Amino acid sequence: MFRSHLCLVFERLSYNLYELLRQTRFHGVSLNLTRKFAQQLCMSLEQLYREDIQIIHCDLKPENILLVNPKRSEIKIIDFGSSCQVGEKIYSYIQSRFYRSPEVLLGLPYDMKIDMWSLGCILVEMHCGEPIFSGQNEEDQMMKIVEVLGIPPNSMIERSPRAREKYFEQKNGHWVTKRFPQKSYMAPGHRRLEDILGVDTGGPGGRRAEETGHGPSEYRMFLDLLKRMLQYDPVKRCKPFDALRSLFFNVPS
Repeated sequence: MFRSHLCLVFERLSYNLYELLRQTRFHGVSLNLTRKFAQQLCMSLEQLYREDIQIIHCDLKPENILLVNPKRSEIKIIDFGSSCQVGEKIYSYIQSRFYRSPEVLLGLPYDMKIDMWSLGCILVEMHCGEPIFSGQNEEDQMMKIVEVLGIPPNSMIERSPRAREKYFEQKNGHWVTKRFPQKSYMAPGHRRLEDILGVDTGGPGGRRAEETGHGPSEYRMFLDLLKRMLQYDPVKRCKPFDALRSLFFNVPS
């Protein structure tokens, strides 16, 4: 207390990862720096996964990840204001839209795996310079995910209280996206993650073609990790421990 005011003292940190992206003119950071960030974030989430902790952050995004020092790559996660422990009362409206997991969009039960989805989105953004799923509203967000990953599994759609109301309808025995007259979308799964990353074309926009550490083999390891993070079904989505064993983290820096 100071003069009847409650004071909270925090560690002094530097700017956030969104501000770092702005410094790159939204062209993204190198694959090597993305790797350093990814490893630290997986290690942080691994701690939250511990049985004696089990905290869901619920709002993981570049703005909530701060550099410790502007000249180094060490980072820390901040803003646990939306977080909750597994088993506590869980709210239905959580996560910033660009990083919102499919199970939250579909109104399904969720757990710590939603943070892994957010992390996958963040890693693409950090390297490519812009969000992979930049929806203007929930319907637009889901359709942008469908463009990349295709239609969600039948089991998720059929259990969802929102799917048929907002996103999907049945046609000839198959689930298809509803029509949104004000928007035009690619066919489900047509916008490939490989193309977004530029796996065989020198990175995003070909900008990394001449840079060491940005060859097809490095990109394929990154792609493999992202595909495991960006799984529709949270049961199939990788855990932090599994992610840390990825070949992507065993590349010489």
